[in-house]
Amino acid sequence: MFDHLSLGVRDLMAAARFYDALFAPLGHSKTWSKENELAYGRDGTRLFWLYPTDGDRIAGLGAHIAFRATSEQEVDDAYLAALAHGATTLRAAGLHLDIGPDYYGAVVLDPDGNKIEIVVGAMH
Repeated sequence: MFDHLSLGVRDLMAAARFYDALFAPLGHSKTWSKENELAYGRDGTRLFWLYPTDGDRIAGLGAHIAFRATSEQEVDDAYLAALAHGATTLRAAGLHLDIGPDYYGAVVLDPDGNKIEIVVGAMH
């Protein structure tokens, strides 16, 4: 369905540090870098883009993007990396039966206020 996603961020270099750390346990890395844009993916793909934007931290719901992990350990590692780089916990890493019988995931706010979810298992 999707070709790529992009987010506007207030501080591109701070966002790069955050997403470098978040994506490393998931097997993704920076695949494109220019003065005013960055992209992440695997094997040279450019699936997730960051661009600098003016303005305050996102109010309300902001964006909600979920990234699939391949194991509970990847969820845990990405969650801890996100916290170490300024994330705020909305839902700690773990099994959340209220979402689904085998849903294991975490939800954080990135430094710009976007909801970032890391998940393995079915939601419903």
